[in-house]
Amino acid sequence: MSDTPHQEPADDDVDDGHPRVSHLRHTLARRLRTHRMHQHMTASTLAQTVGISKAMLSKIESAERMPSVPVLLSLAEGLGIGLADLFGGPAASMEPEFVSRTQEPVLPGGDVHDGIQVTLLGSMELPGIQIRLVRMRAEPGAKFPKPVQFDGFWIDHVIRGELVMQIGERRYHLRPGDSLTYRGEVPHEMVDLPGGPLEVLAVEGWLTSAGMNPGQPVPGKTVRGLP
Repeated sequence: MSDTPHQEPADDDVDDGHPRVSHLRHTLARRLRTHRMHQHMTASTLAQTVGISKAMLSKIESAERMPSVPVLLSLAEGLGIGLADLFGGPAASMEPEFVSRTQEPVLPGGDVHDGIQVTLLGSMELPGIQIRLVRMRAEPGAKFPKPVQFDGFWIDHVIRGELVMQIGERRYHLRPGDSLTYRGEVPHEMVDLPGGPLEVLAVEGWLTSAGMNPGQPVPGKTVRGLP
């Protein structure tokens, strides 16, 4: 076995200050992430398929790096799409997509840990916005994320259990059948589960215009339940 360390493929991360190159890098990041999520593929799986590290893929999907042409071709091949699909129209297919209850993918980073599990039920990208439908389950004693903000919106609907949400300066006590709609720009967090195990259906929307990545947080903040 060779002791030669693994070499990351070279990447072209210099945009010379040209706004069109920066826009291209952000478009690629958004399309790549959307295609991967639409196919329910984890970042680790795609990185392994392409032959790059997960850290490098994360930099590409966060628009920190512009990959080389060989890496671009490998990414498209790994996703089973054409290279143009990474820069063209909406990634989500116009055909209906069925996800059975046995196929619900657990979101990377939202796996069963700290008593919380987030599964992706569906996603679609439209001009200027990406939308996902997720199910969140949480057990009593779950460790909640810190207050978060992002450029978009949430619609939470409680199926089972009870949930206390802090939205800005106000608190809301949600019970089965209750829904709460709020803008992501307002600091928000889950505070308590007073009614035992919790199950919530949530619609998430992120603005993707002006070079924003889906789920890009406000500086210094984090995003709930994202891969």
